[in-house]
Amino acid sequence: MFTNLGPVRNIRRWREVQAVLFRYGFDFLLDTKEIRSIQSLLNTRLNLPLSLPQSELAKFSLPQRVRLMLQELGPTFVKLGQILSSRSDLLPKEWIDELSRLQDDVPPFAFEEVQEIISAELGPIEELFLDFDPEPIAAASIGQVHNAILPDFSEVVVKVQRPNIGPRVNSDLVFVREIARLINTRTDWGKKYGVMALVDEMSRTINEEMDYRFEATNADRLRRNLASMHRVQVPYMYWNLTTSRVLTMEMIKGVKVNDLNRIDSAGLDREELAKIFIRSIFKQLLVDGFFHADPHPANILVNLEEKKLAYIDLGMMGSLLPEQREQLGDILLAILQRDTESILRLALALGTPFEEVNEIKLRRQMAHLIHEYMEAPLERFSFSNLLSKVLTTIFFNGIRLPAELGWAAKTLLQGEEVGRTLYPEILIGEILQDVSKQVILNKLNPKTIIMDSASSIREYASLIEMLPNSLVSIIRQIERGDLRVRLEINDLRELVSQLLIIVNRLITGLVLVGMLIGSALAMSVSKDQTWGVIPILGTIGFILSMGLGLIMFINVWGDIGEKRKRIKKERKNGLNVSNNR
Repeated sequence: MFTNLGPVRNIRRWREVQAVLFRYGFDFLLDTKEIRSIQSLLNTRLNLPLSLPQSELAKFSLPQRVRLMLQELGPTFVKLGQILSSRSDLLPKEWIDELSRLQDDVPPFAFEEVQEIISAELGPIEELFLDFDPEPIAAASIGQVHNAILPDFSEVVVKVQRPNIGPRVNSDLVFVREIARLINTRTDWGKKYGVMALVDEMSRTINEEMDYRFEATNADRLRRNLASMHRVQVPYMYWNLTTSRVLTMEMIKGVKVNDLNRIDSAGLDREELAKIFIRSIFKQLLVDGFFHADPHPANILVNLEEKKLAYIDLGMMGSLLPEQREQLGDILLAILQRDTESILRLALALGTPFEEVNEIKLRRQMAHLIHEYMEAPLERFSFSNLLSKVLTTIFFNGIRLPAELGWAAKTLLQGEEVGRTLYPEILIGEILQDVSKQVILNKLNPKTIIMDSASSIREYASLIEMLPNSLVSIIRQIERGDLRVRLEINDLRELVSQLLIIVNRLITGLVLVGMLIGSALAMSVSKDQTWGVIPILGTIGFILSMGLGLIMFINVWGDIGEKRKRIKKERKNGLNVSNNR
C-alpha cells in the first residue's frame, strides 16, 4: 500500500500511524493483509489494545474520534487539525468546534539544545544577548519561546525551533498524503471535499510556519497595513537576529485579551477596545486583503500601559486577491441586506461547481437561513456564525469556494468571539457598514484612480507593443497556408449523426411516396390498354412500398420511445441528486 517509504525508521513510524488509525475505527483505510502486522505492533511494541472496544468508540462522535486520533498521532497531525479547523466553509460547526480543541501538548526541550541551535544559526548566545532566560515562557509543537535582553537593553522575545523537527514533520506529511490518497480513492466524500487539495494547502502552511523568516515578513507587512490604526500594534522584527530556525522580535508587555479583570483594573474602556479590534479585522479582510488567520485570545494582547491591542504569533496568515476581498465585502453586505439573489450570484462567480447546482433549492435554503438569523436581536446576532453557515450551505449545494474564503470566515469567527468577550453587546453590522464606506471612498480616492489607470495604461501599452508582431506572424501563416483554426463544438458529432438520420428518412419517405403513387397508377391500368404484367408489377410495388413504410414507421416510433425513456431517466437522476443534496 505504501511505496517510497524511505528509511527503516519511516516504515516504523508508518506502522505506528496505521496502528492508531486501526484503534480508532478507521481500519477501512488499511489493506487486509497489513492488519495482522498492525495487530502484532499494537500488542508487542506499543503495548496498546488491538482496538478501542465498540462500546468505547460509541461514546465518541466521529469528530471526537478524529480529534483524539490526531492528538495521539503527534504534533504534525495536531497542527494539521488546527489548520483544518479554519475551513468553516467545508465543515459543520460541530467539526470546527471539536478540531479547535486540539492543543499542542509537548514538553519544552533542554536549554543546552537552545544554545546549540542559536550558536549554529547566529553565533555564541552570550555575545548576542545581554541576558537570556533559560526557562521558556511557552512551548509548542514546532518551537518554544524565551525572554531575552539585547546589549542595548532592549527587551525581546526569541522563538527557537525544536531540534530535528524538520525531518519529522516532512516524514509525517508524506504519511498524511498517503492517508489522503486512501481517503480519496476509498470514499465518496474524499472526492467531494477534494482531500488531496486540502492536504497540499495544509502542507504549504506548515512548511511556511517551519521557516521563521516567513513569520518575520508577515509581521512587517501587517504592521505597515495597520499603521493608520494607532491603537493597534505588531511587534518589531530584529532581522539581524532572525533565521529560518530562530526569530527575534520586540517584547510586547501585555495581558491576554480575555483577562477582563486586569483590563478593568487598568481602567480601559472595553467597548472601545472591542470596536477597535473588530475594525482592525475588517480592515485586514476588506481593505488590505492580508489578515491574521488565527486571532484567538492567546494571540491578542492588551498593552495596559499604552492602552493598545497587539497581534502576536504571525506564522499563520491569509491573503485575498483584490477581486476576492471585494466579493467578500459584497457577500457580507448582501447578508446584512438579506439579498439572497446577490449571495447566489456572488457564490457562482467566486466558486467552482463540482456537481449539478439546484439554484432554486440553494436560494430557498439561503433565504431561510438568513431570515432565521436576522430574527435575533442585534446585540445577540452572530454575524460570523451566519457567514460560516452561508459558506457551508453553498458548498453542500455543489459549489466549492476558494480556500482563502474559509480562512477569512474563520478569522471573522474568532474575531467576533474576541470582540464579544470584551464587550458582549457590540454591533458587528454597524462596524462593517462603516468599513464598507471606507472601501468605497478608497476606490474614489484620486490616488487610487490614478494608480488603477496607470496599471491599465501599462497593460494596454504592452498589448499595443505585442500587436504588430502578432499580426505579422498571423499574416505569414496565412501566406504559407499554415494557419489552422480549430473550432470545437460540444456534441457536434451527435448532432450531425441525428441530422443525417433525419435526411435519410426524409429521402426514403419521398421515395416510398413515389413508389406508392407509381404502383397505384400501375394497378389502375387496364389489361386491355397494355401488357397484363403492368398491373401485377403495380400490385407488387404497392405491397412492397406499404411494407417498407411500415418498417420505417416502426423504427421512428421505436426511436421516439427510446428518447422518452432517456428523458425520464435523466429527470429521475436529476431528482435523486437534488434530494440527496
